[in-house]
Amino acid sequence: MASRVFATSEKSEQGMVYGVIFLEYAKASAQSQREGIQRFAEKRGLAIDELVSYTDNPRVIRFRTGDTIICYAWNCIYNSKFFFDTFIPYILRNRIYLFSVTSKYSIDESTDYDMFARAFAIYQDAQFDFLSYKNAKGATKRAINGNPPGRHPGSKNLKHVIDGKEKIVRDMFAGGTSIYAIAKKTHMSAPTIKRFLVSQN
Repeated sequence: MASRVFATSEKSEQGMVYGVIFLEYAKASAQSQREGIQRFAEKRGLAIDELVSYTDNPRVIRFRTGDTIICYAWNCIYNSKFFFDTFIPYILRNRIYLFSVTSKYSIDESTDYDMFARAFAIYQDAQFDFLSYKNAKGATKRAINGNPPGRHPGSKNLKHVIDGKEKIVRDMFAGGTSIYAIAKKTHMSAPTIKRFLVSQN
């Protein structure tokens, strides 16, 4: 099997080099993506060990510490925000290289993984606050227009969606799973998960 060559790599573990091809990418055919990935790899002294084709999202568990992932464009690596918010932390946690053929940016041997992970966590938190702010503004606007801002007056939820799932949420979060991934897995909203986690501290 072909091996990878990095003259300046600081990685202690040499892994696989994957080329990932999104079969439903509208801007480039599978063949164009394959050729672009191959040219990119050759310029950097890399040999592709395996080409992975998919129509949804790649299974992140197949990528291990020391691996390299090359995609044609960033939007070829994921097709939903939920996957993006779980994929990037996985890449950073496992010290995986990530390249896009059409971008000048990459996650490689020069990356400070810990700093990147903190920055991404800040981005996710800021995004959560932004969405919460938009929801609050929307409720205020509905009230100004004479519409109920949320639940009808006098109604009350006696049952909480998180009931019975508390331990699952705590364990997933302690294991490094993002709030958005937990929400998707447990069929709850991200604000619900965050409110619960905050109440636990």
